Amino acid sequence: MSNSSDASNEQNGPLPTLELPNGSLITQEAALDTDKNIVQEVRHVEATKAFYRRLWAERDVMSALVKHHIGLGDQFDCFIAPQHQWIRGNFNVCLPVNVRSPGSSYKLILRCAMPHKLAEAHKPGSMDEKMDCEVGAYAWIQEKCPDIRIPHLYGFGFSDQRHFTHEAHRPLYIRMLHGLRRLYHTLVRRPILLSRYTRHAAQYRFPTAYMLLEDVGSDSSQMLSNTWNKHRMDPVRRRNLFQGISRLMLSLSRVPQPRIGSFQFRDDGTITLTNRPLLCSFMILENEGSPAAMQRETTYESIEPFMADLFNFHDMRFLSHPNMVFDDKDCRGEMAARLLLRMLAHRYVRQDRRNGPFILQLDDFHSSNIFVDTEWNITALIDLEWICALPIERLSVPHWLTNCAIDEIREERWDEFNRAREEFMNIFEAEERKVKRQDGLLSEAMRDTWTSGGVWFWQGMMSINAMSTLFTDHICPRFSTPLSFENEQLLSRFWSEDAAEVVTNKVKQYDDYTAEVRALFEKNTLSP
Repeated sequence: MSNSSDASNEQNGPLPTLELPNGSLITQEAALDTDKNIVQEVRHVEATKAFYRRLWAERDVMSALVKHHIGLGDQFDCFIAPQHQWIRGNFNVCLPVNVRSPGSSYKLILRCAMPHKLAEAHKPGSMDEKMDCEVGAYAWIQEKCPDIRIPHLYGFGFSDQRHFTHEAHRPLYIRMLHGLRRLYHTLVRRPILLSRYTRHAAQYRFPTAYMLLEDVGSDSSQMLSNTWNKHRMDPVRRRNLFQGISRLMLSLSRVPQPRIGSFQFRDDGTITLTNRPLLCSFMILENEGSPAAMQRETTYESIEPFMADLFNFHDMRFLSHPNMVFDDKDCRGEMAARLLLRMLAHRYVRQDRRNGPFILQLDDFHSSNIFVDTEWNITALIDLEWICALPIERLSVPHWLTNCAIDEIREERWDEFNRAREEFMNIFEAEERKVKRQDGLLSEAMRDTWTSGGVWFWQGMMSINAMSTLFTDHICPRFSTPLSFENEQLLSRFWSEDAAEVVTNKVKQYDDYTAEVRALFEKNTLSP
């Protein structure tokens, strides 16, 4: 049978594929088997290529902006790396920059936001919102967490051509004036933080928001992801890494926050906790077309309204995403899981913490956001765009420590993760004992949410697509045997008054989506 299949494949030729934004190829079978919106993913490929071409055409402007922010003259040569050296993430593309003169040199990163990955088409202003929050996080950590090594932020610009530069790179009189402003803020004990960034008008127009950062990479410092698979079972390196991550978490949580939200950079240089909690999942799903459940200025002084808006956001995503469910049974199972999660939500909020305090947390924390030395001591933390003040219950051991996604932690992978979790918690508690806290031990909260199952609730609420899987695998078994289709059918009726119509529409939506995917592959096959 194998030979026959090989002969058939050889006769029919290779399977048609489509290119994805990360450069990989996907077959039609795989495209129909994933819950990602492949139609949109394919559109992003051409949008990314067009964005690269536009950036490359603006390299003289980029060179001028680099010199503008560092305060360098024409005697310095600025070299923008060729496109094959650019580093692309989910939301930004990073361009290595070398600045040289006879007496000095700089290694920099020009980090450019990709509008087509930041919901700019659906929600104009979202790219600048992300920039506001990221700069706010940088400035806050610079002042309040000096023990956390982050790249030096030389300057940044918004899509509406507002530019700002760190005071250290401005003329003496501006440094003195800004220093007096900061002194005044300190003396009168104003609660609003005044950052070190000053307005710095530029005559250059650039097509996107950007940040000019120090390049923290070196021969002795590289992304953890580069050596993760090779050394992740090494006990000495693991201990060093777990200590470093624990210190990051403890440092960020040192100053209690009065509300749930994100920091916002304002035109006068101040930093305020006045932006909605800008979670990574929000941006991804809003970029796919999901309606926003929170206005930009919405913050939360208690947990319940925040949870209610999270549920509303996931419900709107459920209704709008074309590839969410594939048939009647799947749809009713999703609706039943969401209904039951709403019913159980109160179990995962401590009443004595419902109104805070809240703590800063890294929402999108992974092995490519950390730079380490050869022994895995953390040398720098990068990508601060998704730092939010969130409930303490949300804090947990990073799920990627065992190399699996959050919805893959089951059966033997659960045992593996639990061992790594306990190893991490022992180190976390040892580091926590060195720090004096006024609002209780974080380790106690982390162990409580693990014991209660709250960790799976909060991970599901913050995820893109793992909510129902985590409910089925980890929450439902605490209360019941697996739900039968009859159970799901009954419960799903209470998801909304028009539940039957929702099911019909979702199945039709999926059928239309699969037809569009097949048409894409057919078009690609017919193209020369």
